[in-house]
Amino acid sequence: MNSHTISLKSVLAAAALAGVALLGLLALSSASAHAAKLKEYECQHPLVTGQLAINPKGISPKKACKVVRSLGKFLSTDKHIEELYECKGATPKKPGRPVLLMDEFEGWHLKLVNGYNFFMTKPGQSFRVAGQDFPVNCS
Repeated sequence: MNSHTISLKSVLAAAALAGVALLGLLALSSASAHAAKLKEYECQHPLVTGQLAINPKGISPKKACKVVRSLGKFLSTDKHIEELYECKGATPKKPGRPVLLMDEFEGWHLKLVNGYNFFMTKPGQSFRVAGQDFPVNCS
């Protein structure tokens, strides 16, 4: 009877350990699947300054990159930067927050998400724009 109790304890411990291992495996596979959802496409070849089209939906990466490169060219002058956005609420101790002055670029609806990230949309199409050329700067 005593050996039966020890055997049952061993089986329960092994089952518990297997359950913990399975939960850990599921957590890791879920995290890597979530991380894999982000699709970044480098729009300059060879790499020059870093212009990215991120998660294009309803549009090919090639076409999204064409828009990204055009936006980068547009933002290459201070005049165009000043046309695109301004910094509101700036104080001597705080830089303020960016506010778009243009809500359209080459037929694409343009907005800022999370404060500093460009997001471009058309009906059924969207992508985020990032890279060294595109941080909105209110410092």
